[in-house]
Amino acid sequence: MTKERIIKELSKVRGQLADLQERQKDLEGQLQMAEDAEKMKFIEKNKISLERLILLNKVSEEEILNLLRKKEQEEQTQQAEREAASHGQENEVTL
Repeated sequence: MTKERIIKELSKVRGQLADLQERQKDLEGQLQMAEDAEKMKFIEKNKISLERLILLNKVSEEEILNLLRKKEQEEQTQQAEREAASHGQENEVTL
């Protein structure tokens, strides 16, 4: 292949990539709209009030925060245990 042909082919591929990225963005938007529509149908079907949705969202946020705090505490405990084990090994080596 000649240099000019390679440059032309590379330009073509870059154009195709740009088109595909645009299509991906469009499809992701359509998917989000479809998911939102499903949620709205579920809410309407089950006659869930706005107040109840707000309460459910608040509970979900609190649960997430609690889970994050618990995970952080576990990680701190594990880190402390690793450090204690590391110090224990250092003491054995020096004896």
